[in-house]
Parts: sequence; C-alpha cells; structure tokens
Amino acid sequence: MSKNYCAEVKDQVIINIIVSDYAWATANLDGDWHDLGGDPLTVGIGYTYDAVNDVFVAPPIEEEE
Repeated sequence: MSKNYCAEVKDQVIINIIVSDYAWATANLDGDWHDLGGDPLTVGIGYTYDAVNDVFVAPPIEEEE
C-alpha cells in the first residue's frame, strides 16, 4: 500500500507534513492542506508555497562566513 502525504501551509510557508490522504486531511483537520502525493522528499518544513504557479519553493541557503 502506498502512502500519501499532505503539507499544511500557513502564511504561504509549510509548517507541517503528515502521512494522510488529502481528502481526509481537508475534511478532518483545520488549516490549509496541500496534496504532496507519494513523495514528500521534494519539499520540507519552511518551504514557501507559490499559489500562482502551484509550486513549493525551497528557502534560500544561508552562506556561512
């Protein structure tokens, strides 16, 4: 059985990722949930959601001095 993942977005930033069916998450949980399908490795906590293009964008990498 394959797993499905959902990301909770607040203020356009992913704050939570769960193992759940998208339909179940949106029906039973508060928040703004987005379907990640079966591969959560393409995003992570702190990624920004671009609603215009329907994509998640990685946070900038901070350079160490």
